[in-house]
Amino acid sequence: MWKKYKWWIVGGIALLVIGTTTTLIILNKRRKGNRNPEKYQDKNKNIIVGDSQTPFIAKNTTKAIILSSEGSEEVLWKGGKNLSWLRDAVKKYKESPDINAVIINIGTNGGFSKKDDVNGLFEALKKTFPNADFFAVKGSWGWGGNKDKTEQMVNEYYNLFAEKGAKIIEPAIGKVQDPHGNLPIYSEIGKSIDKALS
Repeated sequence: MWKKYKWWIVGGIALLVIGTTTTLIILNKRRKGNRNPEKYQDKNKNIIVGDSQTPFIAKNTTKAIILSSEGSEEVLWKGGKNLSWLRDAVKKYKESPDINAVIINIGTNGGFSKKDDVNGLFEALKKTFPNADFFAVKGSWGWGGNKDKTEQMVNEYYNLFAEKGAKIIEPAIGKVQDPHGNLPIYSEIGKSIDKALS
C-alpha cells in the first residue's frame, strides 16, 4: 500500500528538507548580522550626526567623519540641539544613497525623553540614507539639566533606537562633569565604532 503513496511521501520529505535548509540559512545570516564589512571601507561614506559631542566622537574614530568641523543644520550636527532638530535637519538634507553608515549621537539635550519622536527620526534617516546602516552612541548625563538622570533611564531611551534597527555602540559617553572635551571615554567609543565598521 505504501507504493501507492510513495511520491506523496518523497515529496513531503523533499519539502521538509528544503524548509529546514532555508530556515537554517536565514538564522545563520541573522546571527552574523547579515553585514558586509567591505561596505564600510570608505570612511567618507560613514557619517556622524548629532549634537556638540559629535566632533569628539569623530576625532576618535578612523572609520567615520563629520561633514564639517563647523556645526550647522546643513551638516547634521550642532551644539545644544535635540532629537527633533536632528529629525528636521535630516528631512531637509538631500537624499544620499551613497552613504553606508550613519552614527547617531543625540538625546542628551532633550534629557533622554521617551516623548522624543524616535519614529520620526528613523523615518527621515531611512528616506534620506536609504542604503545606510544605523548606529547610535549613548549620550552623557550627570551635568547640566541631566544631573538627575540615571544609566537605566539612558539605556531605556536608546532601546527605542535599537527597536528601529540601530546598533548601539558601547560604552556610553556616560556620567561626566562636562562632555565638551576630548575625554578618555571618546577613545573607547571611537574604538567601538571602528570595530563595528570593520
